[in-house]
Amino acid sequence: MNSSAGDRGTGGCSPWDDPARFIVVPAAYSLALGLGLPANVAALAVFVRSGGRLGQALRLYLLNLALADVLFTLTLPLWLTYYLGPAHWPFPEAACRAAGAAYYAATYAAVAFAALISVCRCGSVRGPGPSAAACPALRRRGPARAACAAAWLAGLACAAPALSAPHALRPGPGGSARCLEPGGARAGLAYAAVAFFAAAFLLVLAAYVSLARALAAPAGPGPAPAGPHRRAARTMVLGLFLVFALCLAPYHLLLAPWVAGQEGAAGGGCRAASTLDVLHTLSLALLSLNSCLDPLVYCFSVRRFRQDCWALSCRPGWGGHGHGHGAPGASCGSS
Repeated sequence: MNSSAGDRGTGGCSPWDDPARFIVVPAAYSLALGLGLPANVAALAVFVRSGGRLGQALRLYLLNLALADVLFTLTLPLWLTYYLGPAHWPFPEAACRAAGAAYYAATYAAVAFAALISVCRCGSVRGPGPSAAACPALRRRGPARAACAAAWLAGLACAAPALSAPHALRPGPGGSARCLEPGGARAGLAYAAVAFFAAAFLLVLAAYVSLARALAAPAGPGPAPAGPHRRAARTMVLGLFLVFALCLAPYHLLLAPWVAGQEGAAGGGCRAASTLDVLHTLSLALLSLNSCLDPLVYCFSVRRFRQDCWALSCRPGWGGHGHGHGAPGASCGSS
């Protein structure tokens, strides 16, 4: 749908110049904000109040994953303002850098925590052995805290494009300001982010395959986790794998070729979106839905999670009375 210069918005672009970017992405961000933020705040509260009912390490990883998702959704009001402008950033440059850094840091910290959770759950079901060599350390409080710190540092490293761009804001048509537009993208940093995601994705995939084989094989000698706990572990890792495959993989498959095609592109003006542009934009919308799906994984793989959420909403004093319940099946290393 064509638009004349006179009916364009502040940024000189009509939503119909690029409906995937100015309609689909804001719709996905609105959904992620409306559903993902309250769901992850509730999850965060449940994990904070769970005390000793969750394995110490798994509780720490789940809590940090929910925190990363909350941080991600808190950036969305700024991006919604930008895309509904359309393509005009009305805030200071420091806010542009901070919003971009928080967006990427939260995304890749969540990727790292999902990988840590998968490895931990795999080791708790398979028990001692070469394939579970990393899990005993990851189940201890000290190493788990170090792993969480490393995950956040990895997220900050993936936020480098937002922090290191020479000019976070670029002039656009009609006096608009563009925030972190593709002309400032760096292919090397994009390739590093893709490699980081690929490594985490392979860990989650390997953990699920290992779990599936362990649960399909006859029980070996020695104590084994109870059936519900083993199924809950497989459900959690399968859920994380599906989130990776549906929400995160499309974005990372397209990121490197898209950035390579955008290097040196001018930041101003409206231009026809190429097929790669449209696909990248749609993958960005899918990426934002990650924060909505993680709480669903908790609902189906952490015993009593739904009951605890309900108790939290109905009885504010629940946190001090819930320690008498049985340990949830998602406890890392529970037996």
